[in-house]
Amino acid sequence: MDPFDYAKAIELIKAPFPSGTVQKRGDNGRAYIPNQVYTDRVEAATGSMWDREIKEVEINIPHGYVKVVARVTIGEHCRDGIGFSEIETDQNGKGKSLANKVDQAFAEAVREALDTWQIGWKDLAPYNQAEKDWGSNPALRHLLNSTPSSGGRDPDNQSRTFVVHCCIFSGCGKQLSRDEWDFLGLIPSLNREKMVYCFQHIPSHIKKKAPAEVIVKYEDRIKSK
Repeated sequence: MDPFDYAKAIELIKAPFPSGTVQKRGDNGRAYIPNQVYTDRVEAATGSMWDREIKEVEINIPHGYVKVVARVTIGEHCRDGIGFSEIETDQNGKGKSLANKVDQAFAEAVREALDTWQIGWKDLAPYNQAEKDWGSNPALRHLLNSTPSSGGRDPDNQSRTFVVHCCIFSGCGKQLSRDEWDFLGLIPSLNREKMVYCFQHIPSHIKKKAPAEVIVKYEDRIKSK
């Protein structure tokens, strides 16, 4: 087995994503890249030579938040990130869906850790050009004007190596198409490694979390297959 090339892995991680990867949040309109897209890129770029773990969890019901400190390790290098999520309480003051809130905070913490390796910076910089946004800083102008070398390898093709996934809906079992798998990756906070659905059987309350224009685009694309 060839030795792990950390520098090459980071080069691939920092490379631009395909057009259309950046999404807009429904609440504030800010640009973001879904967590699943980051996971797919890091998995492909490192050849699975990475790991993520929870280092610390704080569940503070009186103040209504969950805090998670996560560590991401790539090769022999590690970075920590912090994530938060809000807790909702029932009529008795007990926290609701705490496991899901921990998962959300963990996902944010992992994203924060990966951000220190500049993943997605080139894609998000054009959306952060307001006077006080980080993308407008002259020291980061290179993010708008240059593309990291891929050393003769296509990072997008590499990250799109397809693994067979089958719909978990009862009685279906259909193998997902590339488009269906990609669509799951665009649904915020969805763990598509566990919640594997073909487009037809994605529960409506999950599907509607994706941006409306993305749903229409994928409906048209999948119907044309």
